[in-house]
Amino acid sequence: MTGSSEPNYVPSRRREWLSFAFLTLIVLPGLAVAFVGVFGFVVWMSHVINGPPVVGF
Repeated sequence: MTGSSEPNYVPSRRREWLSFAFLTLIVLPGLAVAFVGVFGFVVWMSHVINGPPVVGF
């Protein structure tokens, strides 16, 4: 084995733009929606377990 069997990978400009578009249009909004959903679920479950928030001191 004198050389590498894998060719050198050089990303093209089109491939970079497609990756950027996929990340900004699909992945990041999906993560934002998931984060808000998980946060809402945690708040809801904390209210189920602990009761509603009390305003008085």
